[in-house]
Amino acid sequence: MTEVADYRSAPRAMDEIVSDLRAVAQDDGSLHSIAALIYRDWVLNIDLAEAKVTNDPAQRWSTEKLNNNELMLLLGLAVQSSSERVWSNLPSDDQFASKVDKLLREMHDRINADAPWMDPETGAFSERPEVIGNIAREAIYYGADGFYLHQFREMARRRYRSDQEWMLRNVGISIRPIVDIATFICDLITQQMDYAGQRKALGLLETGELFNSLLISKASLQKRFGNKVDAFLAKFSTSAVNANLDFIDPFRVNLVGIAPLIDIGEFIFVPSQHKLFQSIYESPFYWMMGDKAYRQTASTHRGRFLEATSTHLLKRVFGAKHVHQNVTLYQGKNIAGEIDALIVYGEFLIVGQAKSKRVSLKARAGDKEALENDFKGALQDPYEQALSCAELIAQGARCVTDDGRALEFPTLPRLFPMVILSDHFPAAVQLSRMLLKRFDEMPPVIWDIGFLDCITRILVSPIEVTFYLQTRSQHFDKVVSDSEFNFLGYHIRSKLALPENVDWMMLERDFATVVDDFMIAADLKIKAQRPLGVLEQLDIPVISELFAVLKNSDPELAGVVIDLYDFSGAALADLSATIQDMREEVRETGKALKAFSIQTSTGGLTYVVADKRGADTARSAELLGAMHKYETKSDRWYVIIDTIETDLPVDGLLPLIWKWAEDEDEATRSKKVASMFKSRQEAVIVGAAAARREEGKNSRD
Repeated sequence: MTEVADYRSAPRAMDEIVSDLRAVAQDDGSLHSIAALIYRDWVLNIDLAEAKVTNDPAQRWSTEKLNNNELMLLLGLAVQSSSERVWSNLPSDDQFASKVDKLLREMHDRINADAPWMDPETGAFSERPEVIGNIAREAIYYGADGFYLHQFREMARRRYRSDQEWMLRNVGISIRPIVDIATFICDLITQQMDYAGQRKALGLLETGELFNSLLISKASLQKRFGNKVDAFLAKFSTSAVNANLDFIDPFRVNLVGIAPLIDIGEFIFVPSQHKLFQSIYESPFYWMMGDKAYRQTASTHRGRFLEATSTHLLKRVFGAKHVHQNVTLYQGKNIAGEIDALIVYGEFLIVGQAKSKRVSLKARAGDKEALENDFKGALQDPYEQALSCAELIAQGARCVTDDGRALEFPTLPRLFPMVILSDHFPAAVQLSRMLLKRFDEMPPVIWDIGFLDCITRILVSPIEVTFYLQTRSQHFDKVVSDSEFNFLGYHIRSKLALPENVDWMMLERDFATVVDDFMIAADLKIKAQRPLGVLEQLDIPVISELFAVLKNSDPELAGVVIDLYDFSGAALADLSATIQDMREEVRETGKALKAFSIQTSTGGLTYVVADKRGADTARSAELLGAMHKYETKSDRWYVIIDTIETDLPVDGLLPLIWKWAEDEDEATRSKKVASMFKSRQEAVIVGAAAARREEGKNSRD
């Protein structure tokens, strides 16, 4: 039995901690004990009817649970044993979990001691450049995972589809049967774990049953897939003994992380389905890079996969006619820039630059120079490229698609830079706060294609995605978290809005619950209802109908929806009450029209209620909007016409978008319009109109 040192005084050196972990990981029956840990920390209970995880949230999101890196660390040390006793014997006691928890806690404390996030004297975020590497090491090792299992499975097929000939010649198996074999393994293991879990809940579990539920026989694989299994196992399995001997540090190459199936003779031990599919998605590229003659071809295929997948996912939401791949920017006859994925939706332009670069092992180990180089290549360079291209567009550069079509852009486009990665870049959010060199105060969104796939399944309209892009950029410095899924979950619930009197907020992992439920259902091939955002669930008279119409109208009017989405619930309720009051007044008095105007974050809105449709009404509404646009010195102003002779929530929409400039004729016209329509300014208290209308309704009742 292995004893564990007491470290209550101070964390010990890393090699001492790893030495103790190795001893525990190689105790008799350690793989049985690791199987018990897997059931403790990774098994989730799913309500199949509701497609939701039923585990207690505190346990589900507990930071005390082992993460994937810690599990791989234990397995990587266990397979170094020279004895089959790690799996052929049963554990001699039940202390394995407590020893492991204690040692892994000490290891995390050791890493934290070398990575001070906060200045101990000021309590502020540390700005000491020499500790950035160590801070990143901690953030990367303990950061949230990126892709979900089914995303690895589905995207791996497309990623290596063009490399089939090389894989057959050099590996003996192509990507499709690799995915098929892994899917078969994982489906069978899931069934076995479900059965074992039910027996455990009933108290019927027999000794060794948890470990056995994670085993699959090589014979069953060979019966189904023949000789392909040998090629598969050669790449994705590690021997249970005398293996991985160079792995002496948590931040070195761990062969079990690359080949996570543990070979114990006639059976394969399957400790992590997620890690298996992650390796299938990531590893083949590195096999190909080892072939100097094929290296360039592999890189070309990888880049094409990312660009094609990114545009495919974006078309899912914006439609093919609004998404353009490989756009070239010209100044005169000279090429000035290239855009991998360009979305043109009304006045919104999303400039996406795709990058296939991962975090190197040196950077993961805390090497500052390697980290900065990786960050520059994966995030900084494509961000600067996106900004440069956005600036060229704003300056009037000619843009040509890969099929030779010239693109036209709206006046005063709203531009968003987007960085799209083929692989998950751990801790990208935290690292961006420290390392990203910003320009124009316009932060990027940094999404891997796993998150892009997720967001385009949950936010299914161009308006929803564009509004999220805007709020994500607005709060880039104010809301922090270790995962983009946390941001999305909070946005679904609260529009990513900061509470009043809050200048900075940290999002914990439980904010991602609604997203996690949806994506886990897909992992298990369960059809689930996508989570509806707070704005989709909105039920405010007039406003809900207005949004429904505007969201599906001409893209040129997307801007007014985005501006209104930015309003609080109380402000939208006031708008509703004001519009209803105006409708009643026009209907009862016979007035030709009544209007109000409000300013928004980008300009403003004039809402006109009229008795009839027609050219006169449209002209009057346009004059009112233009007057307020000029008086407020706004570049953008929107006009909505609502006539009581129809039941439609919107009878006319007009965007007034041009750069404001002082103009004597415009000033004179504005004064004239103000006198004609008796325009005046009134200060309003948010909530007053809704309260007044509710009070009137109650008095009538």
